[in-house]
Amino acid sequence: MNVIKEIEVEQAIEKGFTFVDVRTPEEFEEFHIPRAYNVPLFTFEEKKTISEIYRTKGEKEARLKAVEIVSPKIPSIVSRVAEIKKRHENVVIYCWRGGLRSLAVATFCNLAGIFVFRLRGGYRAFRQFILNDIQRILEDKKLYVIYGPTGCAKTHVLRSLARKGFPVIDLEGLAGHRGSVFGSIGLKQPSQKMFDALLWAKLRKLDNEKFIVVEGESKRIGRLFIPEPFWKKMEQGINIMVELPLETRVEYSMKDYRVGKYSPEVYLKPLERIKKYLPQEIYNEIESAINEGNYRKAVELLMVYYYDKLYKRSMPEKCDIKISAATVGELEEKIISLLQSQDIPEG
Repeated sequence: MNVIKEIEVEQAIEKGFTFVDVRTPEEFEEFHIPRAYNVPLFTFEEKKTISEIYRTKGEKEARLKAVEIVSPKIPSIVSRVAEIKKRHENVVIYCWRGGLRSLAVATFCNLAGIFVFRLRGGYRAFRQFILNDIQRILEDKKLYVIYGPTGCAKTHVLRSLARKGFPVIDLEGLAGHRGSVFGSIGLKQPSQKMFDALLWAKLRKLDNEKFIVVEGESKRIGRLFIPEPFWKKMEQGINIMVELPLETRVEYSMKDYRVGKYSPEVYLKPLERIKKYLPQEIYNEIESAINEGNYRKAVELLMVYYYDKLYKRSMPEKCDIKISAATVGELEEKIISLLQSQDIPEG
């Protein structure tokens, strides 16, 4: 019988091995190693049943039940891993902490002549590795942090820069949130563990870059938090302050938030959460505008009486560079020119 070969997280990543997650689909959906395949050993209900037996009858009875459940699935599981092996030379099996699930699947596969590795420490070891690796990657990086009032098309400009080959990390894109009280509309946020993994994966691709461009954010994006090493690097970054005319910002925000696509209730619910920050008459005016479908008016009032005031209180103390433009296109051109120049201040 072949002994199951274990491999450390860092070694598997450095060698470009392919990961197979054998946890339940629900666990996989919540968080997983980026680009991993999911070949579940149990369904959520099966795992729940085994856990209940373990709790009430003990480990032996739980293992017997697990064998009963898994036995009919073995050919299918091995076949799915074999298909992955046809596309990827080296495959690593993992579960939550390198326990029985990954051991079982790796054993089935190796007995069938499908030779795979097993990840030592499972996903828990991977998570610890990436949190340390984020700090390592950032050590010699310079961050250019773009700040500006709501509607200044910061995210749009960042994504355009990325398409042009600049080293960019779109934090709001990774977090599935636009970073405002209305920021979750039409989007879905990943779990904190998944966000951290996606951020790490993006950083790995930019490992050899001298600088990275990001949008200025608060430490929290929706319900997610920016990892501490990244947040500290942002605080030490070179701040680029951008400005656009109010009407341009309103126009951009209408498109970015796809204002008008949803029913008024979708906008009124988050509006209620900021009611205490608005003068009563202004709140009533915004509420009426939304109910009447006059979204342009509602957006402009929100910017003037809520977002701009909030931004002034939260903007960073230092501004290294200030860029004003009449249009989003002009703003993008000026930022590109700045990044391409050799005269960017050191902050």
